[in-house]
Amino acid sequence: MPIARGLPLVLLILISGCMPSEIEAQLPAGGTLKLAYYPGGSALDDLLIIEGTNYFGKAQYQFDDPLGDIGFRFNDGQRVQAECTNVGKNIIGDDECKIYTVYRSSFPLLPEGTILPRPDGT
Repeated sequence: MPIARGLPLVLLILISGCMPSEIEAQLPAGGTLKLAYYPGGSALDDLLIIEGTNYFGKAQYQFDDPLGDIGFRFNDGQRVQAECTNVGKNIIGDDECKIYTVYRSSFPLLPEGTILPRPDGT
């Protein structure tokens, strides 16, 4: 099998092993929105799946600051930024953010005031 023909199969196998962080956002107007986040790493874009639609971009956070702001910059230039609004303890007793609230957004599906719990597995 030529490399070019086998590459999609290899990528599919690699991606199928990835587990997303699943998030249920509380919208300011009421209701919820289900999201899945797949980190892309340094070579690939990160992926947000919202209501079955794929959105590519890069997550933005400070790895060494568990209480810092988080964000997502979409490839089309739209951005979402959220701040920590509820602090709790992790499994070893260190502070970590449990709830984020969007304070700046140019992305209509995640407007200002949207509440996001800390993603599973982070």
